[in-house]
Amino acid sequence: MNITAEDIAATKPDCLAGAAIEAKGETVGVGKAGMSVAAIAPLGILAGIFIGMGALFMTYVKADQSLSFAASSVLGGLVFSLGLICVVIAGAELFTGNMLMTMAALSKKITWADLAKNWAIVWVFNLIGSLILVAVIVGCGLMATKAGDNTIGNQMVAIASGKINLNPAQIFFRGLMCNLLVCMAVYMGFAGRTVIDKIFTCIFPVMAFVAMGFEHCVANMFFLPVGVIAKGAGFGTVDAALLANVSWVGAAYNIAFATLGNIVGGAIFVGALYWWAFHKKD
Repeated sequence: MNITAEDIAATKPDCLAGAAIEAKGETVGVGKAGMSVAAIAPLGILAGIFIGMGALFMTYVKADQSLSFAASSVLGGLVFSLGLICVVIAGAELFTGNMLMTMAALSKKITWADLAKNWAIVWVFNLIGSLILVAVIVGCGLMATKAGDNTIGNQMVAIASGKINLNPAQIFFRGLMCNLLVCMAVYMGFAGRTVIDKIFTCIFPVMAFVAMGFEHCVANMFFLPVGVIAKGAGFGTVDAALLANVSWVGAAYNIAFATLGNIVGGAIFVGALYWWAFHKKD
């Protein structure tokens, strides 16, 4: 009996269906909850570094002020997706993506204490990884680099200023929208069967959240400290009143509200709603 490509396609679709994606999300959540601190630590540090690398790449694009607003926003989002691609393909523990562990908790395959412990540990190691990258970038002396008609240092301060000078509600809701998109990227990646599938699912959601100016707490663990340091090094051309808030206190303020928004956007708007839709898999 001859088996055709059509026969294979009929028995093995190119991606998982809805209920199967949710089931895989639960399985992944169980695996994450069972990880030791020793296993989480290097993977959490790597995730902080990966997301920071995407953030730095975006900073280079944004520093070229000869680009139009649309071109700068879209291209900046495209290059920022480097970070999530590295996390998804190489494997790393990213706080925002781990919001999908909610599905396993709701199905009682892990406890809420397991979930909270993982989130707390991953958040800390993401911060450590981000700060390591900040130190390396400072050591590289990249702040004085020219990109178009602006320096990288000036752009670092401008990005930090724009984020820190938002009010709490703006940061929270931008954080919510950000992680709705990031978790959709990760969730859709569960459906893929190839590396290209997973890369492609990362690009458009990340491009969208960056282009629309949403807030990602792990990215901000890089953007804000490096912006504060750049300001201290004499960079920054923003208004003096806005520049005054670019401080370590301002950085902590933004990251705190962005973290809360990211939890709601990922754990509830993606994890809980997809669990509700598909957990009765039969």
